[in-house]
Amino acid sequence: MVKAVNSPGKTKLAFTLLIGASLVWLTFSLGQWQTGRAAEKQMLFDAQARALAASPITPGSARIDLDNLSYRKIELQGRFDAKALIYIDNRQVNGRPAVQVVQGFRPEGAAYLIPVDRGLLLRDPAEPRRAPVMPEEAAVSGADVSTLKGTILPRFAKSAELRGVLLGAAENIYREENNGFQVWSNFSVDEFEKQLNQPVSNFVVTLQPVAQTGDSPGEAPVEARKVNGFYHVAVPLQEQVAKHKGYAFQWFTMSAVLVLLTLFFVYREFYKGNKP
Repeated sequence: MVKAVNSPGKTKLAFTLLIGASLVWLTFSLGQWQTGRAAEKQMLFDAQARALAASPITPGSARIDLDNLSYRKIELQGRFDAKALIYIDNRQVNGRPAVQVVQGFRPEGAAYLIPVDRGLLLRDPAEPRRAPVMPEEAAVSGADVSTLKGTILPRFAKSAELRGVLLGAAENIYREENNGFQVWSNFSVDEFEKQLNQPVSNFVVTLQPVAQTGDSPGEAPVEARKVNGFYHVAVPLQEQVAKHKGYAFQWFTMSAVLVLLTLFFVYREFYKGNKP
């Protein structure tokens, strides 16, 4: 009488292969998604770098095409409005508490204001909650015509986040008046417009330098420097390409590991263990 040879159940084998293939497909798809995100971020970074290298423009209205004009240099004549002045809290300069000074700039002959990031002011360690005064070098009266030379940004940063990150809802802004200045926890163009009761541009301008560097870990941070009484720190472009590539590598590696584990498990359980 011939002894029957035990063979793996077809259902169990099919189920094992199905689970393994599903996990491989999932991890590989996530790797492809991260690769696509890296390509999108690279395209965005390249476009921003080209905009920074382009010649300055002089916008003629309060509304511009932010998709094509963000990170372009700007140059126009006008005056700073002394009443359109606020501080954004929770900033830092070399680890020291600071505020970001945002002041409205009115182009010559225009009926609207452009929110301008003039730089950072340090808080007094002896009175850390007292709003710092504006430097004497800064013209705040609006009496003199000056030339605004800066970089167009789509928005300012949310509190405790990097510049360029999408702002949260305006109702989350905490405000207080301190030492004669308006101190906000956040910035919103809409709220700035309501505060002033006059039209405000859909873009903002920073006088701080905009860095064309990426997110490589070996790059040294740019030191803060003082300009007209304000501290200027480089505003980084949001590349994040390396981050997405790193995630993609992890997912693709996991896919390869799952393929090997599935094949090993099938061989051990359904082939090697059932040899006569």
